[in-house]
Amino acid sequence: METKTSITTLLIFTVSSLMLTGCDTYPYKEKIQESNDYNNPTGYKAKCMMVGSVTKSMYPYTTYYIEGQDLPFAQERRKAFNNRLKNDSLHLFAGIGFFTEEYAGEVDGRATYRYDLTDLGRKYVDWSFGETNFCFGRVVVDKINRTKDTINGVGGGTVRDVYFTYHLENVPDWVKDPQIYKRFRYFKEQVNGEPFPGIHSYKVSSNGKLTTMTGESGRYRWASDFNREIKEE
Repeated sequence: METKTSITTLLIFTVSSLMLTGCDTYPYKEKIQESNDYNNPTGYKAKCMMVGSVTKSMYPYTTYYIEGQDLPFAQERRKAFNNRLKNDSLHLFAGIGFFTEEYAGEVDGRATYRYDLTDLGRKYVDWSFGETNFCFGRVVVDKINRTKDTINGVGGGTVRDVYFTYHLENVPDWVKDPQIYKRFRYFKEQVNGEPFPGIHSYKVSSNGKLTTMTGESGRYRWASDFNREIKEE
């Protein structure tokens, strides 16, 4: 009797699982592609590298020093640490022709530099968040791998994570320099247009409606600490 009940329960569970899987006919691939293209209408701003809080009106921009910026990161020194990241990022992108770089003299015994955008830099610059960013790429959804529903820990409700594979197109050559993409914690597979895992999150309403929460396009990243060496491949 127990064996029969167990088998019956197993069959019900299996059939229910198949029904749940089979009934989900939502066109995730098409909708996720639409969402990525909506957030990246030019097709060149899927991924972005944050230089720092330098607005368009601040150029030509002269660097300055904040006490403690050369020390390791600590929450109480966040402003100083970010200032060093900004200065180092300006120098990095000057090296590939996005800025002119001019020695501007010393202040309190420390060298300062003046930067201005070049025509090449203006081609890739993005001014989101009132900062200087450089962007690239378009997400192309290749296939949907699986979905997973969880309870939203903030505000309640259901969140559906859709795991998929994508590749990037419209990736310029400057991004493929390991000193660039590794510094901003992107991956070789991404910048070379190879298949790469992605995630798209939906909020699931009580009537089953899906509303995008987060996606792959429009991602902005700070550089990693320039005191850490980037190893060539």
